[in-house]
Amino acid sequence: PAFAGAEHDWSAIELGAWLAGSWGVPLQIAGPAVEGGRDSSRLLASASIAVQRALGVAAEPLLLEAGPTALADASGEAAIAVVGLSDRWRQDGLGPTRGALVGTGRPVLLVRKGRRPGGLAPPENLTRFTWSILG
Repeated sequence: PAFAGAEHDWSAIELGAWLAGSWGVPLQIAGPAVEGGRDSSRLLASASIAVQRALGVAAEPLLLEAGPTALADASGEAAIAVVGLSDRWRQDGLGPTRGALVGTGRPVLLVRKGRRPGGLAPPENLTRFTWSILG
């Protein structure tokens, strides 16, 4: 799957936006044209607006046909593809879509959400701390 709104997908978009902004290249956020009877156009539009507002990077939504090779085919001209990595990857592997993308031999970065809020988090979450007790 391409962008589906999972927390790791948001982390991938954030990292992709930082890279695109620093390299001065366009950012495209890809999602399925039809999945379960619905397309992801609203989700992609929301993500594009969030990236533009929070990070100042213009993002272009890209609707892709269903199928495991659509994302790999669409990434042909990309400097790098940044994709969220499912929590289930250790049990299920990369899956057909991520596997096809990695199989292209082009640069791919698989991302998982960290423990701290990212740059797309609302300002009230940016000062959240975590603690560990050693005993």
